[in-house]
Parts: sequence; structure tokens; C-alpha cells
Amino acid sequence: MEPGEYAVHYSSFERTVGGGPYCTVFGSLQDAESFARAAVLQRPTLRCSIYTHEGLVGAPIRDIRGSAFKGEREISPRFRRWGGSVFFFGGMILIAVDWVHDFRLSWPAMIGIRMGILGLILLFTEAMILLHGRADRRRTAGVEKS
Repeated sequence: MEPGEYAVHYSSFERTVGGGPYCTVFGSLQDAESFARAAVLQRPTLRCSIYTHEGLVGAPIRDIRGSAFKGEREISPRFRRWGGSVFFFGGMILIAVDWVHDFRLSWPAMIGIRMGILGLILLFTEAMILLHGRADRRRTAGVEKS
């Protein structure tokens, strides 16, 4: 692919039945987006991911999903934020409860440490995804201005 071209990658190989493509290349982002929206309307179980000329390197720049699309079993950003916060702060509260009792109970600290670590991992993962996305947006904005 040449710079300035965009590829629409289909999430389902059902699209390839009958020898059809699983990826289509377009000359502009607007053409790729309109094609992806039309394909998703035609097949609600489809997801179309739009990539730059670099191909499948990194995250797609657009992700258009049909209304009936069931994605991979991924953890949603909402769960990473809320679940991570609940686990982290809930764990810290349990540790504080055991601290107040001079660690005589032991079970709140034991459970709290495990909850806190899980919450920290979820929150750290979400933070890294957000920072990576922000850096990608800055990089693509810098390329488009040039």
C-alpha cells in the first residue's frame, strides 16, 4: 500500500465465502469509512477496522461495528476503570481495617492485597492504553499537517 491509502479489514471470514476479499484498500479515509458503514449496515454481525498504509501495525484508526457484532472476549475500558477502581480502593480499605486491628485479623489484609494488585493492574493497563492512543493521535495529526 502507498501512503495515503487505507485498508478496511473485516472481522469475520464469513465475508470471504465465495472467494470475496477479507480486506479492501481505498484511496481516502472518507471512502474507507463510507464503505465500512455500508458493509456494517448490510451485515450487522460484521466489524470493519480501518488501517493506514502501514497495515496491521498497531491499533486501527477507526473501528466500525455492526449492531449485532459480538467481539472477542475482551475486557471493556469501562470495566477496567470501574472494576480496577473498586478492586484497588476496596483492597486498600480492607488493608486499613486490618491495620486498625494491628493485623490480628489477617484475612482482610490478605484479601485486600490481592484485590489491590488486581485493581492496580487493571488501572495501569487502562492508563497505558489511553496514553498509547493519545500518542498515536498526536503522531497521525502531525503526519496529516505535514
